Amino acid sequence: MTLYRLIYVSQAIAGLEYPDLVDIAEKSEHNNKNVGITGMLTFGDSMFLQVLEGSRRLISQTYNRILMDKRHNNAELIDFSEIEHRDFGLWSMKVVQLGTQAEICDIILKYSSSETFSPISMTGKQSLSFLRELTALYQRGGNFN
Repeated sequence: MTLYRLIYVSQAIAGLEYPDLVDIAEKSEHNNKNVGITGMLTFGDSMFLQVLEGSRRLISQTYNRILMDKRHNNAELIDFSEIEHRDFGLWSMKVVQLGTQAEICDIILKYSSSETFSPISMTGKQSLSFLRELTALYQRGGNFN
């Protein structure tokens, strides 16, 4: 099976709260685990940045379902490409709410044009590097809360 990676950015609706993120995480983990999709969803400053990995058909179906979710809008596809291996295979979906921890702020500043999380300004390569660094931080025991 050929693997693909999709990265997109979207804006949260006004009033999105922590229970909404928990709901997204639980449903995503359940749905993705059943079909072999892996990935990561980050949220901060009212913006989502998500990566999905798996088969082209299943990623397309998942992305189409995500686009119908009323908790976000203005979705933009950043990258869709064939890959040799998964970078986010640890999780059917890891949801990371970005806070103000120094390590996270340093990663945001490295890839954003400001201290504010602004994935809309990131290229596909920058987005992937950003998500990889967050994964490495998490694996080192970094605190995302």
